[in-house]
Amino acid sequence: MRALNRLNKKVTAAALVGVSAAAALAGCSSPDEASTTSSPLTSSSASPETGAPSTAEGDYADGKYRADGEYGTQDSSIGVSLTLDNGVITEADIEPHATNETSRDYQERFAEAAPDLVVGRDVDDANLDRVAGSSGTPDGFNDALRKIREEASR
Repeated sequence: MRALNRLNKKVTAAALVGVSAAAALAGCSSPDEASTTSSPLTSSSASPETGAPSTAEGDYADGKYRADGEYGTQDSSIGVSLTLDNGVITEADIEPHATNETSRDYQERFAEAAPDLVVGRDVDDANLDRVAGSSGTPDGFNDALRKIREEASR
């Protein structure tokens, strides 16, 4: 029965990603506007930052987790809070930390768009690429996600 629940969650998550991707693509009307739309999620069996294999599905403790993710060369960071239920992200909250006006704008747009891209996804498949015109902030999100995976797998 538990395997069936996991399969149902994966199917539901895949459907949500498909709908999100279709909505993002439908909103693109010109190449100039493409930089402000979200891109599909990326997933892999290894974290690009560490090369370490991801934890097997179902090996995460349910609960709320928070981590700061770092990125870039100027000590940029962003706060990420996730709630996990059976390895699936059920809630996501992103907290911008930037003080520079331009960086803050990217982080705020990312913080608004990212939860819709990860809620309902397996925590192992929630790595983000370019989102809402930001290519650096997702690196901070992915760093925080890596830290949350480590904490939740203990």
